[in-house]
Amino acid sequence: MNIATLRLFLLALFSCFNLICTSVMSEGQTLSRAESEARLRMMLQIAREQNDHHLVHAVERLERELKKSISDDAEIKLRQIEKQVGIDPGGWSMAGQPLFHPTPEMVKRSILLQPKLAAAMRSHDPAQVRAVTSEMLSLLGDQAGVPDGRRVGVKREPKIIDEADATKLFLEALAEEGRFIRQLSEGKLLPDQMLRVYAYLLDAVVTVRPFVTKYHSDSLPELDKLAFGIAGILTKLQQRDGIFPFPDLRGKNIRFGDMIEKRILAGQVVVRDGWIVSADPEGGSQFDTGLCGTAVLSAGQLYSNKEWTQAGLLAADWSLSQPCCNNFNYNAFSISLLTHAYRVTAEAKYLETALEKFRVGVAPGQAPNGRWIDAHNARTVYHVIILRSLGDLASCLPENMNAERAEIDRIAVPAVQALLDEFEAMGVTVEALPELMTLAVLYPNDQRLRLAVQEMATVIVAKCSDGKRVKLGAQPNQLAAVIPACKAFMKLSLSNPQSTTQMPATSR
Repeated sequence: MNIATLRLFLLALFSCFNLICTSVMSEGQTLSRAESEARLRMMLQIAREQNDHHLVHAVERLERELKKSISDDAEIKLRQIEKQVGIDPGGWSMAGQPLFHPTPEMVKRSILLQPKLAAAMRSHDPAQVRAVTSEMLSLLGDQAGVPDGRRVGVKREPKIIDEADATKLFLEALAEEGRFIRQLSEGKLLPDQMLRVYAYLLDAVVTVRPFVTKYHSDSLPELDKLAFGIAGILTKLQQRDGIFPFPDLRGKNIRFGDMIEKRILAGQVVVRDGWIVSADPEGGSQFDTGLCGTAVLSAGQLYSNKEWTQAGLLAADWSLSQPCCNNFNYNAFSISLLTHAYRVTAEAKYLETALEKFRVGVAPGQAPNGRWIDAHNARTVYHVIILRSLGDLASCLPENMNAERAEIDRIAVPAVQALLDEFEAMGVTVEALPELMTLAVLYPNDQRLRLAVQEMATVIVAKCSDGKRVKLGAQPNQLAAVIPACKAFMKLSLSNPQSTTQMPATSR
């Protein structure tokens, strides 16, 4: 039995054990109100993230019913909806992968530790941060590094698609967004969109342009017009201090609208012309500034546009001065931006600060299971953001920095394995193709990682084409990454002809 088969066997065994244990518990104990409410919250959260209105309403109906009284068949009803949502019966795992299940004491003490962690981050001292994260580990025990939500995964057999077909698919998917693409090409804003949306698309254009030049040169004028339109929007909106603003989404987005309202009432942010133009005091501006700064840097290099390059470096210079915050994935965005600035300029300050942010704002937060210690950053989507920063940092190190590479590997290797374990158990749960491709170059002997690249590329293609209709069903930068991934497809096919099958060419 090989390692991968053994892992799957153990996961299946764990899932069966969990089912037996929860069944015994339900037969021997009365379902408490606290337990039912916690499981309903988890179901509702995951149903909302799946954007399944039917499931959301079903959970809410059961929630109203159980608020009145815990009936004898409540456990059965809970399990029925848990199964529909994708949660294992009993409520605290998906496909055998655990979900965060804290005690009230854990929740209370974790909240109290957050200001302490923030203060330690501001000290720039990794030892102070590790002292706090050690407290968090002791408090959370086996709940450390367990996410408070997961997504249902998709399993697909890897299939080969060549560069030409992948390039054609991208252009056709882009064409399906005709009105919005024309609007962006004219330098006009889309309504109520965060700037990360523009960054993903500009990054995609940078990725695909060499392939469009090779296979569809007649599409270059339109592609270039789109790049100039997006970059023009971003550079125009960038603030003098280097940050990229956040839209005022009050009344338009429940989560962000409430957050913005609280910040405004507390006098923490400045709103002007429909944008939050001051930096988020809790570090959130690193998100969009990191993505947008990286995108305009890459575009500036590709198009030899000094204005865009300077905009990216201005964002990087802002990141240089920012202390780490107690949200690990926010710090990761700045690490990625600074590594790109180092590639462009070769200035040591960018690499040195990226390494410091890694040591202070990312590395101390890793839990023994390879994920990040708090339930929010343990979520796969944030785990991937952190992995991206680790891949960016390791891949930009000069060859003589062996000690620093080993330092990063100690964090990155278990983080990669944690993600691959989830994919094996649940299928592809998040889009992370460019991130996995970077890591596959760094760790070329990891066969599971190579296979994950193939499977993820296949899933992304399937989201965008069923062989009859084409749509932009994935983030544009993720679909764009399928094209360079084609080489990895061919390498795997040549080394193991039985591992992949041919994907038909996409056409309308």
